[in-house]
Amino acid sequence: MTFFLKVTMRPTGIVALRALPQSKMRTALRYVPPTTLIGAISYPLHHLSGNRAETVYDRKTFKSTADGVKNLFEWVTVKTIGKPRLYGALLKINTVYRGKAQSAVTSFPSAVMYGSGDFTITAVYLVNEEKLSKGPYTMKDLERAAWGITRLGSRESVVSVENVETGKAEISEASSAETSYAFPFKGFEVQGRGTLQSVVDWRSGIGDYSSAKRIVMFYPEDTVKVRGELRTATVGGETLVLAP
Repeated sequence: MTFFLKVTMRPTGIVALRALPQSKMRTALRYVPPTTLIGAISYPLHHLSGNRAETVYDRKTFKSTADGVKNLFEWVTVKTIGKPRLYGALLKINTVYRGKAQSAVTSFPSAVMYGSGDFTITAVYLVNEEKLSKGPYTMKDLERAAWGITRLGSRESVVSVENVETGKAEISEASSAETSYAFPFKGFEVQGRGTLQSVVDWRSGIGDYSSAKRIVMFYPEDTVKVRGELRTATVGGETLVLAP
């Protein structure tokens, strides 16, 4: 059985998520990737067990503590109301190198989400009941953690949770579906507007992205129609298109 957790959030201004890999000309992701959504809920979830660490050192590399809870989720996706605008500010910073003060220039890329529009971000987590039952957390813990989400990735990306909904997801197969949620763009025909974005495949691990697998996600600007051999999930009256 698959449960779902739907979290509606309102950003306070910007979502600063840097695209990887990056150079000195850093760019921001326009939409929130699945790794960030898992990280957002894992931080308050670990707090429930008294663990406040954000990273762990494993096999000579640092990993996010979100890697320890990623297997609880069968799929993670997001719906964004309002199209964010990418913006990059140049900042002058002072550094100290070998006891000598120096000046440097850095960039702060972000996706701006404020103005006259009504911006909301809705994340949906599909929860594997079997793996959840074998771990230290319950569905009630996940719901409490969802209410405790305060940021998406960086500390500048502050959000306010406005609603949390839980229930049972209905998994089925279809030849076409209408959805407003991001889905993997692979072998599907899409009717509608949206943005393609390359993101890290969270199922391959969260934390060390130097050689991580990536997938291309389609982020709809509104409801789009998808055709193909689809696996879908119905959550709270809305449809998700899952990975093939």
